[in-house]
Amino acid sequence: MKRFFAIIFTLILTVGLIQPALAAPVKPQDEYYSVLFTKNNIPANFRKQVTALGGAVVDEVPEIGFAQVKAPPAAFPKLKLLSGVSAASPSLSWSLPESKRIQASGVNTGDAALWDLQWDIKRITNNGKSYELGTGSHDVVVGIIDTGIDRDHPDLIGNLLPGSKNFVPKGGFEGKEPTETGDPNAFDDTNGHGSHVAGSIAGNGAMLGVAPDTGIRAYRVFGTSSAESAWIFEAMIAAANDGVDVISMSLGGFDVIGQAFYIDLETGEKIPLGNDVADFTAYKRVVDYVTKKGSLVVAAAGNDAINAANKREVMDYLNAEYGGDGLYYVGAGFEVPGTIPGVVTVSATGPKDVLANYSNYGPGFIDIAAVGGDARLYDKYAMEGRFDEYIAKRLYETEFNLSASEDSGWYWSIGTSMATPKVSAVAALLIDKHGKMSPAKLEDLLYKKGVDGVKGKDSSYFGSGHLNALKALQ
Repeated sequence: MKRFFAIIFTLILTVGLIQPALAAPVKPQDEYYSVLFTKNNIPANFRKQVTALGGAVVDEVPEIGFAQVKAPPAAFPKLKLLSGVSAASPSLSWSLPESKRIQASGVNTGDAALWDLQWDIKRITNNGKSYELGTGSHDVVVGIIDTGIDRDHPDLIGNLLPGSKNFVPKGGFEGKEPTETGDPNAFDDTNGHGSHVAGSIAGNGAMLGVAPDTGIRAYRVFGTSSAESAWIFEAMIAAANDGVDVISMSLGGFDVIGQAFYIDLETGEKIPLGNDVADFTAYKRVVDYVTKKGSLVVAAAGNDAINAANKREVMDYLNAEYGGDGLYYVGAGFEVPGTIPGVVTVSATGPKDVLANYSNYGPGFIDIAAVGGDARLYDKYAMEGRFDEYIAKRLYETEFNLSASEDSGWYWSIGTSMATPKVSAVAALLIDKHGKMSPAKLEDLLYKKGVDGVKGKDSSYFGSGHLNALKALQ
């Protein structure tokens, strides 16, 4: 059976510029299922019931009444009938993109040595003027749910607070990542995505973030490939329980409320796969949980260049994107966590403050816009067969965003992943200036004070407006 996958929202280009424990083993043909209970708890006899069906409970998130089960497909209909079960569906998992990027070389590691290349941070801070009004403090913490953070990076180490955690279990995704030990302290970034996000928030060294003195913690949910929804839920809950003020999530994907099918490309057999209702409802519960704990969730809108508020367009996109794999969707598609009430959903803009050519958009879907870089020149030169010229002229420096990487380096990247942490940083600055407040009040303040406002149809692209750290602090 095909598994559902969502995609972490980053587009990256590569050029070589420089040289909880898993359950007991179960049958290979078994599948993963998400189970949601009627109440925010899990019945005491649930594990015993699943075992009787020939399956095993892989993970539990009792705070929101959610569990993941690995069981034979024949057991799936019976899962829905167990006591206290509200919904069960094939598990939705989250996939990293191929890690391609433009690596920075020969970097002077002195203070702000890379500032002249940080056109995105200059745009949001008004060429650094916002730093005169506030740079944040360790009294405010942004929790980064991602691939981890390079704990030894010279630009991050000063703001990386104790308490970072790893949620990738021993064996990693589906037990296929033998290097994953399950150590809760193993939050080091082996991908670079999480460190790049962290640098945009609180970089302080050769590069500067929007809030270069703000505290950050890593909540690692990705190993080398994919993540389970349960890991993300656990990370969000842990961050909120740790008292994190802002939860920054440069990830997301689409849930289908309706029906998904797998059509065998050889036989034409149409096999129902269920839907994502268990994961979707669990996302609502976990956002509600962390919001009540006082944490504001900021999330990426996605890089599919579609109107994510238009459910038909989302479904057409999913069928076009995955139809070649034999998948077919019927019903309504929702981007998560962006469509969940209480989440600040961020679109991306390029160097000219227009919507990035990859960014998702939509009225009522986008809450705010921030610089995430663009790929117009990249696409143009690649289409014309002049990509070598694009690299030789270093044109990526004019449209990509530079930030930290794993292994104490730096690289250029684009995506709503790069826009999201900047909004998280300004939210942290507002807390540092005005004191702790409810997520709802913080969200309202962010939209009223932290943007260059827009009107009319532009709100479908930019929400309340373009992020502006200087205005937020004035």
